[in-house]
Amino acid sequence: MRTLLTLVTLLMTQLCHAQLLLQPETDNDTVGYKTVDEALADLRVKPGVELSDRQGWTIATDRGAQTIWSFTPKGHAAYPAVVKRTVTEHDGSVFIRMGVLCQSDKLACDQLVVEFNQMNERMRQSMAKKPN
Repeated sequence: MRTLLTLVTLLMTQLCHAQLLLQPETDNDTVGYKTVDEALADLRVKPGVELSDRQGWTIATDRGAQTIWSFTPKGHAAYPAVVKRTVTEHDGSVFIRMGVLCQSDKLACDQLVVEFNQMNERMRQSMAKKPN
């Protein structure tokens, strides 16, 4: 599972320039915080959480919870925003549960969701191609 989390961390830094697709409002899993700043402040002091900087993104990795938090950099259109992805495995299949808290405009937030959904799909396809 550690290799899986490392793979997720690497893939999430490879943001692509996706074609803009407007997403309908959805009931995403909550990230558990009211604001992006509150989430980052709490994760900074949470035991077991490792913080790093990847191409301007603040990444908080909570290996114990199999969760990766991606905070947009200040220059990003969706700033301030955080994407919480929790990796689970069930019956040999990998699942990524994603929650997004975006405090920018809807268009920028929708684009962020599209980009992360595409990264999740690429990761899922990559894991499906690997032999057991």
